[in-house]
Amino acid sequence: MTVKDSAREASEKIKATAKSARDRAGSTVENAKQSAEKAYGSARETAIAAYDEGRERARRAKVRTGDGIKEQPLIALAGGMIVGLVAGLLIPRSEKEREALKSTGAKLNDRAHSAYDAAKSAGHSKLEEKGLTAKSAEDVIRNVVKGVGEAARTAGSAAKGAAKK
Repeated sequence: MTVKDSAREASEKIKATAKSARDRAGSTVENAKQSAEKAYGSARETAIAAYDEGRERARRAKVRTGDGIKEQPLIALAGGMIVGLVAGLLIPRSEKEREALKSTGAKLNDRAHSAYDAAKSAGHSKLEEKGLTAKSAEDVIRNVVKGVGEAARTAGSAAKGAAKK
């Protein structure tokens, strides 16, 4: 065999090997493409089904919530207030909010103390007007205790006298 024949034979083997590799690569690419298309189709169908189910659940929840609010509006109001309170407690205040609300908080605090003091003063005045003071309460308790003591002594004397007869 000559060098030329050996080269031709090697060239044909290389061509055959390249063709075989190209055919296998094409087949592998086609298989991968089909697998990707299947996976995409399956994922798309699953996503559509999940979306539809989620939308239906949201619709049902909306109806149930609406019915619940209609049937028990005070509970819904209280629930909303609680949610708002919790949200307000969980959300941190910004520096701007602190500055803006600083004077408002102080004013509310002052007003609350003023209202408390006014109510306390009015209550004391009304009690004194009716004669209900700490001194009068002591006198009433003292009289009750004294009366109970006298009643017990009288009952004891009566029982003693009845027993002697």
